[in-house]
Amino acid sequence: MSEVKDGVLPNGYTFLAIVTGYVHFAWAKAADPVTAIRNAYKHHEGSENKIPIYCIYGKDDEISATELAGYKYKTSNLPIPIGIFTVTKSSIRAVKKGDFNNEHDDCFEWTSKKIMHLAKSEQEKSDE
Repeated sequence: MSEVKDGVLPNGYTFLAIVTGYVHFAWAKAADPVTAIRNAYKHHEGSENKIPIYCIYGKDDEISATELAGYKYKTSNLPIPIGIFTVTKSSIRAVKKGDFNNEHDDCFEWTSKKIMHLAKSEQEKSDE
């Protein structure tokens, strides 16, 4: 039996949660999205009551957080956007319009845009 790495599912995939919208960003990986989000919240150095954290699902050794709250991935296994969440000390819920400002996408809009961006990148790659 092969050894399973902490925070990684037996299939080699993981959930990556990233605090977004702040100078001091934080991130965490876990075998489930709630733990990844909760751990990213714990690692965030800010004093805000609520913060936005987004989560993606992808192959552990092919996804990683980057500076300025972004992420990178290998195009051979595109990550799956799970959503963007409003996180407090005691709750995690999908972002709603107005949670942070009226121009901030809600969870559905954010996820839809990420999926469309990935689909467009994949289409451009296949057109080459």
